[in-house]
Amino acid sequence: MKSLLSFSAILLTLAGSGAALLTFALLLSGCGAANTPTPAPAPAAAPTPPPADAVISGQYSLVLTSTNGHGTINLYTNFTQTQKTFSGAATTLVCPSNDVSQCKGNDPPAASIIPTGTVSGANVTITFSISTPAGADTFSLVGSAGATNFAGTYTDTQGDAGTWTGSSGSSLTGSYGGTFNSTSNPLPIAPTILISFSQDATFNLTGTGMITNLPCISSLKFSGQAIGPAFSLTDTTNKAHITAVPTGSNFTFSYSFDPTAPSCAGDSGIGQLTGTSPWDY
Repeated sequence: MKSLLSFSAILLTLAGSGAALLTFALLLSGCGAANTPTPAPAPAAAPTPPPADAVISGQYSLVLTSTNGHGTINLYTNFTQTQKTFSGAATTLVCPSNDVSQCKGNDPPAASIIPTGTVSGANVTITFSISTPAGADTFSLVGSAGATNFAGTYTDTQGDAGTWTGSSGSSLTGSYGGTFNSTSNPLPIAPTILISFSQDATFNLTGTGMITNLPCISSLKFSGQAIGPAFSLTDTTNKAHITAVPTGSNFTFSYSFDPTAPSCAGDSGIGQLTGTSPWDY
């Protein structure tokens, strides 16, 4: 009987030990569940690329408008761009009040009349100089560019300031007709002229001019340059020269014959042209 009681006590002791072991295991399991790993951070967003630089290349016209009552200045040129810099052509024209008789070319001492500029994204800067009775005048333009035009503000070294706009265009190939007359010896009936020319990829022009009612000459054969929406033409045989600037959808032009020209020697004057120009200001 004593042996049986002892065996029962052993069983109860083992049973109690098992329950304790089970309880300990459960506690360990609970501690492990509470130790959840920290999730990895989300990857950083890719940086936004900078905006593409503006493209300033081809035929351009700029108009500067003074806010100090000094009128307007038109600049005509063909820009060439290399990465972040661009520059105008040697044939650049700067015309105060868009008056063709006042247009200045690459005249010393203001050799930097050829405009130069930089781009950074849509931001644009342009610098050019002209000679004036008061000396060289340098213009500094800042602004922003769109697809085919730009705008901003300017200052110059003679105390002026204002706003400016610019626009680009395409080939001047076409036919243009109009009238002209001599400044010194005007005719009672103004002569007429029909100019036709074609433009190549480097802005060169070739063409002809047919003239009526001018006693000294009836035809011209030209070569020349598109200068933005303006143009210059020369007949080397007849020593004749034409410079034209856009006025609205038309052109105003000046002409001259060299003093040694075989016909119309020394004559000069002003005329108007209309035609198929793609420019319309």
